[in-house]
Amino acid sequence: MPTILIVEDEPPIANLIRLSLAQAGYACTCAYDGSTAADLAADTRFDLVLLDVMLPEINGFELLGYFVSLKIPVIFLTAVNSLDQRVRGLRDGAEDYIVKPFEVDELLARVDVVLRRFGKAHGILEVGDLAIDTLAMRVRRGAEDIPLTRKEYELQVTQAYERYGKRASRM
Repeated sequence: MPTILIVEDEPPIANLIRLSLAQAGYACTCAYDGSTAADLAADTRFDLVLLDVMLPEINGFELLGYFVSLKIPVIFLTAVNSLDQRVRGLRDGAEDYIVKPFEVDELLARVDVVLRRFGKAHGILEVGDLAIDTLAMRVRRGAEDIPLTRKEYELQVTQAYERYGKRASRM
């Protein structure tokens, strides 16, 4: 299960993000200031950081360099909406920049994209009667492995999504 550090100084917003991500199958930890976030990242290996810009103690732009040095991908999730700040964040190493307010579905999609890009996507997706291991690229129906070539795997996954769409769930 991918682990996500949510760095947001407003606890109600952080908790709403945490609950949404937890329902989607992610393990989340919240930090409410930059110093705590840096300490947590030093002690725990996270797969992704959702980072606000305006934080007490250490701001998001300062933290970005630290997370990049630890090779943890970062998505800025902030109310700071100026073009200069968005460009700065992306040029300094953020994988994405989402401006508040945002839709949860969009956040989940962007999180999934970044985790896939870094090879840390969910391990198992259940689609209908299939269990798809996205890391091992294997498909099971019930207790039976379905042997597939890479191309067959890609076609099977595509067909499963076309057939079941949003009814797919993560394990």
